[in-house]
Amino acid sequence: MMKKKVPHDKIYKIVNKLSKVLSWILIISTFISVLLIIINNFSLDINPYTSITLSKILAFFAITYFIIEIIQSHIYHRAELQRKNDFIDNSLSTKLADANSQGYFTNDEINNGIYKLGVNCFENSFFTKSITSKMLTKQLIYTIVIWLVIWLVILSAPNGVIVELILLTLPFNVLNETHKLYRLNRNVESVFLNFKKIFSSTKKLKREFLIIDNVISYEKSLSYSSVPLNSSLFNTMNDELSIQWNEIKKNHKIKSVQH
Repeated sequence: MMKKKVPHDKIYKIVNKLSKVLSWILIISTFISVLLIIINNFSLDINPYTSITLSKILAFFAITYFIIEIIQSHIYHRAELQRKNDFIDNSLSTKLADANSQGYFTNDEINNGIYKLGVNCFENSFFTKSITSKMLTKQLIYTIVIWLVIWLVILSAPNGVIVELILLTLPFNVLNETHKLYRLNRNVESVFLNFKKIFSSTKKLKREFLIIDNVISYEKSLSYSSVPLNSSLFNTMNDELSIQWNEIKKNHKIKSVQH
């Protein structure tokens, strides 16, 4: 069995580590926000400057979240460029990537060409659609909680205008990330459904043009969203999704001999 090798995996690991940092910032910010709500709404024997200090710490986390998000987006685009080049190399037998993956793609039995490009992207869209659906549920919960607690903090805490404006950046950043994840999920699901039609009912003469158009739509969706897939969720779902993908290939009669 060929040992799995994914050259762009290193840079994706950096992206995923930054995602974990962002998640922890949200968790800590939520905890601080709850403390502020308790302090400001209940008669507790606490130094009055404690509330102001905690609000400033919360504002610091809001700015930090924004900065890390920008850095993560930049690194993500570098990782996506490497992934895209490797994806095209595997599909079309080109030499765009500095190093190619081994044992990563599951469609090696298919001859290189536009047909294989479509099959690889069909698989990618299935995995991305499935994983982002799971991610979206968790992200929606994050968004609701952050919006509620931050607004309660702003309404109950004696903060200055600048601090309150900074505090507002956190829920809006989270809302923006949720919107991008939702758009990615919807767009990739559309790509996936288009591939189902392409490989089930489209005549061979028209198939290649539709494959190229759908691949471009998929890559454009990834680039626009700048949303990295949750690596732990991917690892958890990988075996199950791989079984489902093999069934999809079987149902759509995808094989090395093209008809």
